[in-house]
Amino acid sequence: MNHRTRWAAFALAAFLALGARATFAGDAGKAPPPELRKLEREVSLKLAHVRDEESYDSAARTQLHEAHQLDMTAEKNLAAGDYDRARDNLVKANAILGRLGM
Repeated sequence: MNHRTRWAAFALAAFLALGARATFAGDAGKAPPPELRKLEREVSLKLAHVRDEESYDSAARTQLHEAHQLDMTAEKNLAAGDYDRARDNLVKANAILGRLGM
């Protein structure tokens, strides 16, 4: 393989890698829908309120931890532009918080 052929192969690989990255980036670069931002704020406020109360048993604490993990994952999804997964995680967290009386 000569120098030009190697360079062409490298350039093609780089081009394909960039295309794959753009495909997996989802909605990165676009602003999240307003209803998703509203749900994110709602879940965050509920989590803060439950944490401030500090009057929950171990079963509730486990559910609170799960809701918190889902919220953190949703934040990562939002940052990555994966709004569908962010919404799914926030809906699950909100349902857990609802079961806890929030």
